[in-house]
Amino acid sequence: MIIKSHERQPGAMSRLFWEDKAAGYTLPFETRTFSRTSRILDYIADNGILITGARLLDVGCGTGAFALPFAQRGASVTALDISANMLERLAAEAERLHVGPVRPIRISWKAIDTRETGLEEAFDIVVSAFSAAVNTEEDLLAMERCSTKWCVSIASGKIRRTALCEKILADCGAPSDPNPDTRKIRRKLTKMGRTFRFWSFTETVDEERNPKQIAEQVVNRLEAAGKEFDRDSIIARVLELCAIYGGERKTIECHGSIAVGVLMWRVDGRQA
Repeated sequence: MIIKSHERQPGAMSRLFWEDKAAGYTLPFETRTFSRTSRILDYIADNGILITGARLLDVGCGTGAFALPFAQRGASVTALDISANMLERLAAEAERLHVGPVRPIRISWKAIDTRETGLEEAFDIVVSAFSAAVNTEEDLLAMERCSTKWCVSIASGKIRRTALCEKILADCGAPSDPNPDTRKIRRKLTKMGRTFRFWSFTETVDEERNPKQIAEQVVNRLEAAGKEFDRDSIIARVLELCAIYGGERKTIECHGSIAVGVLMWRVDGRQA
């Protein structure tokens, strides 16, 4: 199912941004990704959400990090994303691993008319997992309109980085907080008067990256934020900072942690 969508949103709200990123995007059953997803799905299942047989909508599904594991566990999944390339990679993985069926819909969540598209009250569960498509009250209300039972928001929260990594981001004007940010989603739900369950855990980051890899990550964050910048200048500045503070090391230690938050709330008037 393909629905025309608006394409004038900047950065991570742009279809073209995600079309370009799809080729190198993490696949759902890569070890680290699948381990995190399984942990979250276990929590969801242990806390009152019946996955098997459920009609589920995954908003901003990407390559299927959650859509395909949900389907593996017996949900009837509709996978929605703004990017055709993301959906193509999802479909290829589903076919390769015999997971599904998963119904794809290409549309921008920011531009969606839930009634016109036939998605209103069409699902038992609506999930948004690490998707920049859901970060405002309007986005959350659209999720609620599509659900008859549960909504689930999964996102990163507080990020701890080494001093050098923080300095590089600040020096280049790149945002350091995640988007979406589970702390902001939690505050929005509280303001909306929703009763929800909240669970969080911490993932550690223990990697070494070369300066060019760090530079590309900074560029990606700037692009996602929709900022105007000179790519060559940013890369040169990152390489310069790595040389100043990293000395002659060929790689830079990137240690830290990322908080992951899971928010669950009901839309049918029952207690979460």
